[in-house]
Amino acid sequence: MAKKGRDESKQNGGRRSSGLVITLLGVVFLGFMATQWHDRQLVSNINVVGATGLSRIAVQRAVDTLKSKHLKSLTLADVRTCVESIPYVRSASVYFTGVREMTVEVDERLPVAHVVRPDGSLRYVDAFGVVLPNAVERTAHNVPVLQSTDGSEISSADVQHIVSVLIAGSRTLHPMLYQEISEVRYDRHRHTVEIVTDETTWRLGVMDASRATQAFADMNVFWHETSQRLNMASVSEVDLRWRNQVVLRYHVTPPVVERAA
Repeated sequence: MAKKGRDESKQNGGRRSSGLVITLLGVVFLGFMATQWHDRQLVSNINVVGATGLSRIAVQRAVDTLKSKHLKSLTLADVRTCVESIPYVRSASVYFTGVREMTVEVDERLPVAHVVRPDGSLRYVDAFGVVLPNAVERTAHNVPVLQSTDGSEISSADVQHIVSVLIAGSRTLHPMLYQEISEVRYDRHRHTVEIVTDETTWRLGVMDASRATQAFADMNVFWHETSQRLNMASVSEVDLRWRNQVVLRYHVTPPVVERAA
């Protein structure tokens, strides 16, 4: 009787093992069929998030070429690489939001300045000093113009240097004062920087990262505490080349000449 019981236990264990194998094979088969079905699906919709007039049309054209393609022929990395090749796109993330739907999130290269090209046209410059191509759509960004004091073209290295100075200004200056900057002039021979605002010209001297932060801090203090009490319309220049000191230069008032009747 004991031997018969052991034989029945072995038979039951064998049946359970066979059933488990069949179940696993069934799961694998269903997974394979689901993958085959998914790969045969066509991309029906691609949502674009974060693109403005700077990159919207270019991004839309790029993703439109992916519609009606089989999912098997697409990888998320390929889609991301395609979108990131657009000049105004700094980075992108791509993910599925449905069986046949994808979403592309765009992080744009935002302009921080204009630069004058040799042909006289204006081009946007991003925070890394990269000169960007013309935007397809008309856009409006309140950014200053970068120019050399002698009217010559500014080199790529100088553009990157001036932009780094501007970035220091954006982090230090009061937002209202920073928005008043209309022009940044660079002396290529002396390597000095001048800032032109709505009211006056600010001479900052030779700039590096630490010096720029200090100069903008002085500029901020003067604008906040002193310029509110002065008639800045009569000030032609605010000289900040010396640390913790400000030199003002006023417009020359022509003498009044009286003539006898």
